[in-house]
Amino acid sequence: MGFLSGAYGKLMAGKLVRDLQYQMTSVQSRLRRVTREVGDMEKMFQTQERNMKAAMQSQMQYGMYGAMQALGIPGFSGNMSSNDALAAFGNLSKDQINSYTYAQQMISMQTAQAQSMWQNMFEMQRESMLQPLKDLEDSLQTEKDNLESRLKIAQAEYDAKKEEEKAGVKGLTPDYTGQA
Repeated sequence: MGFLSGAYGKLMAGKLVRDLQYQMTSVQSRLRRVTREVGDMEKMFQTQERNMKAAMQSQMQYGMYGAMQALGIPGFSGNMSSNDALAAFGNLSKDQINSYTYAQQMISMQTAQAQSMWQNMFEMQRESMLQPLKDLEDSLQTEKDNLESRLKIAQAEYDAKKEEEKAGVKGLTPDYTGQA
């Protein structure tokens, strides 16, 4: 009876091990794909943020250039060194300097507001697009861990049934020595 029980148990445990291995392969494949998508999306968001910051910086510099041009600073160009810009300021009236300072503050404030708005938009976009993927990744990792645990138990059961089958075979072997 031990032989049949062991053989049947080994057969069923082997089938369970193979089923769990198949499920594990599927989960691992999906987990790798989702992890790659999360990484790609993170890179995309970082690139977009870098590009946005560069565009904001450029826009702020263009705004400052426009303010200097509007004040009529002679010979002002965007490529001026700080010493040249200071020399150009020396030729300005107090009203022109106050106007430039006010324009500079307004441009800085508008740039800061725009950066804050863009940053909030990126965070909302990141949360709406990336969070579901991260949740799926966590779920798949949990499923993978669960399958690994079940696979170890099934493999141990398979090994136990295999030993039970071997022990049953020994009990079925006839004793040819004639001793009782």
